[in-house]
Amino acid sequence: FYYPPEPMHTNSLGFRTDLMLAACDGEVVSGPRYIAARTPACPQFWWGNFVLFDEPPPPGAGEHWEAVFDREVGCVPGIRHRNLAWDAIDGSQGDAQSFVARGYALTENVFLTANETRPTAHDRADLDVRPLNTDAQWLAALIIAQRSFDASASFQAFQEQQMRRQRALVNRGVGQWFGAFRGDDMVATMGLFVREGLGRCQGVATAPEHRRQGCCSTLLHGVCSHGFAQMGAEQIVIMTAADNAAARVYESVGFQQSERVSSLSMATL
Repeated sequence: FYYPPEPMHTNSLGFRTDLMLAACDGEVVSGPRYIAARTPACPQFWWGNFVLFDEPPPPGAGEHWEAVFDREVGCVPGIRHRNLAWDAIDGSQGDAQSFVARGYALTENVFLTANETRPTAHDRADLDVRPLNTDAQWLAALIIAQRSFDASASFQAFQEQQMRRQRALVNRGVGQWFGAFRGDDMVATMGLFVREGLGRCQGVATAPEHRRQGCCSTLLHGVCSHGFAQMGAEQIVIMTAADNAAARVYESVGFQQSERVSSLSMATL
């Protein structure tokens, strides 16, 4: 695969992994003071179709930033959103409120990183964490993802589209997708993609009836251990919303918060 070298130079390690993944089956292009990612295989994926600016929004940036997105990303068929981020890792937001006043949602996320992971006191010895290798397992992973998040028809369709994309990337050797199994039953699922020692977790989901039972932490530690030992990962990144309790689960296996980032998004249906 060809990964454009210049766009990978970012302050944010987390955003670097977003660009890394977009480059696997899409395009990453750089312009004056921004980097744009577009993923035609999944136009509904906001973090595969976004613009990363080099600083928080300055006063009066609204029309210019929108024009950049529309030119660089809006050209992809099926794009029905704008997603604008900036390469600051300290949570700074600049004049983001002027975008909020125009209808944008301001989101705060944290990137966590780990160079190794550890089992927790709640590690589930009865679970087997392993890569998926059958159509039935991929379907089970999709069902868990669909049950774990937004139940709307549009989001369910997005999950199906995204899972097809993830499977295609796995088939090309970009990463692996895993399940935590109790016998033949999958209880949790996630993916891990690695490029030149840098790994990124994707799609962590636990079946609702198996939550708060140690399944997620067992899966995460098992996957990351496999990534370090078998996939060439030296550092692994995971993202969650700044106010999401999932951060505590990630920290319990050894991840540490390293970046606080913000972004602005809007549906444009």
